[in-house]
Amino acid sequence: MYAAAHAHATRHDLPVITDMDAARIRELPARLDYGRQLAPLSRLIELVTTEAEIVPSAKVGADIVTLDSTVSFRDEHTETEHLATVVDPREAAPAERRISVLSPVGMALFGRRIGSLTECAMPDGTRRSIRLLELHYQPEAARRIEG
Repeated sequence: MYAAAHAHATRHDLPVITDMDAARIRELPARLDYGRQLAPLSRLIELVTTEAEIVPSAKVGADIVTLDSTVSFRDEHTETEHLATVVDPREAAPAERRISVLSPVGMALFGRRIGSLTECAMPDGTRRSIRLLELHYQPEAARRIEG
């Protein structure tokens, strides 16, 4: 578990994405029925290929939200706190708090550090600021502990 108290909050940090997650993102176009997901998919691929720092999975910081990470975050506008797992779009189940990396909130969380403040554009056109509070589970950190 990694809490915001241990992180330095900055607004403009580059996203950090593991090499394994980057490969999974690059493969999404071949595995998805695009439909409404074309614009977010294009944006995510752009993030991975031009904006993110790609790191080996074994070396990603324990404070970074990766695919299949469970994270607490706060909507700074409403001051409500949420818990969600960021997942591949095919594994999304909002009722189970499993949000797609292609969703506005999923994309805002993915690759970000605990303590970071990030923004996302909601489907209704409004923008929301989201503060990452705590990382409850990160698969890469779990593998290091188990291994």
